[in-house]
Amino acid sequence: MLSKEDNDLLTRVSHGAPMGRMMKQHWWIPAALSDKLEADGKPLRVRLFGENYVAFRATGGKVGFFDEACPHRGASMALARNEDNALRCIYHGWKFSVEGVTVAVPTQPANEAEYCKHVPLKHYPVREEAGIVWVWLGEGDTPPKFPELPFVGLPRENFVVFRQKVNANWLQGVETTMDSAHLGVLHQSWLKGFGDIEFSSANMAPVYHLATKPFGFRYAAVRQLKDARAYVRTNSFVMPWYGIVSPNDTEVKGGSIFFSVPIDDENIWYWQMTYRSSEKLVPNKTHHFSDADSWPPLPPGPPEDNWGQDREAMKNGHFTGFTQMLGTEDFAVIMSMGPISDRTKEYLGAGDGAVLAVRRCLMSALREFIAGQVPALARHEQIDYLQTPPVSRVVSSEAEWRAFL
Repeated sequence: MLSKEDNDLLTRVSHGAPMGRMMKQHWWIPAALSDKLEADGKPLRVRLFGENYVAFRATGGKVGFFDEACPHRGASMALARNEDNALRCIYHGWKFSVEGVTVAVPTQPANEAEYCKHVPLKHYPVREEAGIVWVWLGEGDTPPKFPELPFVGLPRENFVVFRQKVNANWLQGVETTMDSAHLGVLHQSWLKGFGDIEFSSANMAPVYHLATKPFGFRYAAVRQLKDARAYVRTNSFVMPWYGIVSPNDTEVKGGSIFFSVPIDDENIWYWQMTYRSSEKLVPNKTHHFSDADSWPPLPPGPPEDNWGQDREAMKNGHFTGFTQMLGTEDFAVIMSMGPISDRTKEYLGAGDGAVLAVRRCLMSALREFIAGQVPALARHEQIDYLQTPPVSRVVSSEAEWRAFL
């Protein structure tokens, strides 16, 4: 269990909290789906770390990212006219270029050009990669190096990316991603038909083996099969929130990446990307959605109705009663913990090794940041992010899976 002080340090990200300041300073933040921004189209309201922003695609295709409040009187720039590679506030017509320069103040009767030079518009560096608009929200003029994660540079047909807004703290999402022990329990109804690697009651409790890495850590969850072999699934935790999960198909080169990005202390965007490193992605049933900004489905009911759990489906063989999608099961359990889980009351066991390792990584980095240092796990120039992808294999000896760590 954690102390209340440590739980607050790890979970609180808004209003100047150290964790939020550290992540904004040293990492690029996934902010929006690229496809949601149309040239000269509707600006998108974005909330991250308890602060409000606006993103838009200008006439020439470049993305701008500003504080939402107009620096004049605070009207929302989401209402602005998006035209001429700029946003024009509809309140008084003040105009700001996509580069973050004030270019027109029509209410200034004299010396307009000079006055424009002194309007303090707050704008932020952006980068588009893998169908996502990323933003750097830190202080200073030099963003950190963008991490060369496995999806960087892939053609659009090699990946699918989507997200869902969930009423839960960001750490609850990260811990669930890295908690391999829940896979054979919570998701057992979705894992039928995987042959040797189908998770039966005989192998619900994996044995964890963990190796620290410059980017965070990698762990192997080893499950014994019915014969002398073992199913070994390795996952990677990449600071500050990436869980990179290997595919069940051992012939596939690629995987899935999950990242829980704080909207504020009590809400997240839960992102998922499935990618193939050297071939076109063939979508499966988890990729058939109508809105990439709302997938997988949330639990269908309120807490008062047990989040819409279907007890009839449970009687008929479905383990959880959340039949919508595998991810819906994850959302149900992390929402059920409350907006911020009270880790002072939890009772952990051997199956929680990866969860504890996530907390150690975060707390170690946070202590370095509070001490005025660049955290070791944020020194991107020294980290080979191409070494992050994990693997899954059925093996016949310990030496085989040890090589995966």
